[in-house]
Amino acid sequence: MRIAPYVPPVPHPSELHAPHPGEHPDTYWVITVGQEVGIFFHWLDVGERTQGISGAIQVRQETWVDALRLYTRKYNEGAVEARPRVGGRFWPPHVPRTALSAPSSPTLSAPSSPALSANSSEDSIWTYVEDLSEQMTQDTRY
Repeated sequence: MRIAPYVPPVPHPSELHAPHPGEHPDTYWVITVGQEVGIFFHWLDVGERTQGISGAIQVRQETWVDALRLYTRKYNEGAVEARPRVGGRFWPPHVPRTALSAPSSPTLSAPSSPALSANSSEDSIWTYVEDLSEQMTQDTRY
């Protein structure tokens, strides 16, 4: 069985917009690793998107131009990564929870069932379990 993974969107720098004239940002926060990535204007928005995310990266910038420059550089380096929690606020409702996020692999393969016969020893079962455990460790990023 093949499951097409959900790859969370990473906005291109041209998709990011400066605050509207009536909007008054506290500052400019660049999130390059979080549940949602981009440039945000208030700490509460940043906290929602980064709290509890291992390796989350958010950087404060004083101006929109500086924030956009930093985001663009990180985007071009391939260092921007969205990691929404499965089923969480930033996980799209149309994406099944079984479509694990794995941007580095084109598809996730479900392991085949063990072909055990009546003659199979208990050792071969544990070998299969160890192989399965290793495969799952390699297939999941977090």
